[in-house]
Amino acid sequence: MVFQEPLTSLNPVFTIGDQIEEAIKIHEHIEAQDLRTRCIQLLKDVGIPSAEDRLKDYPHQLSGGQRQRVMIAMALACNPDLFIADEPTTALDVTIQAQIMELFSSLQEKRSMSVLYITHDLGVVANIADRVYVMYAGIVAEKGKTSQIFDEPRHPYTQGLLASLPLRTKRGKRLHSIPGTVPDPAYKPGGCPFHPRCNVAIETCRTQFPEMFDYGGGHQSRCPVLYEKKG
Repeated sequence: MVFQEPLTSLNPVFTIGDQIEEAIKIHEHIEAQDLRTRCIQLLKDVGIPSAEDRLKDYPHQLSGGQRQRVMIAMALACNPDLFIADEPTTALDVTIQAQIMELFSSLQEKRSMSVLYITHDLGVVANIADRVYVMYAGIVAEKGKTSQIFDEPRHPYTQGLLASLPLRTKRGKRLHSIPGTVPDPAYKPGGCPFHPRCNVAIETCRTQFPEMFDYGGGHQSRCPVLYEKKG
């Protein structure tokens, strides 16, 4: 797993090499020289120059983009089948973000692994995802192929998110915003968690937790109101 802020995820008192080696040593029996060689190769795989020298560096000696690449190398150290990235480019500037996203794509193809990417950036989702799960207050509100979610959103929350995107066609116009605020996880409203902010909510939305409704092709949404309107 890779988190959004590498400086707080990496231990400041251990070298980069120590931190990459740790995960490998816990899971595998490997000779010291082979371990070092593998760590150097991991750093090369994620695009860090002078990889052998970087092993001796501490996190504060690297740039934000390099630290995130180190985190990626650590996550790849034991050849995972599933790679989880939680807002991994939030702390990086736009140019470095693009480089990291390109790196994810090449690593996924090279290693034949699945990537679970957690983000609020719908532009990134549109470019990289095969399937999308839209979550609200800890539950899946809608799921489907990327084209289904972006072309035919079936949940009011998904529709609100997409309507709030800045587009060239909206130049000079006020952007849409979803009214209200996200509920406190400790005090979620009854029924559908989104109903206090929803513009199509009916009385049953306030009392009954909605099930998933199937639109076919793997596209499902947790909104009975829009499902009934479709019918």
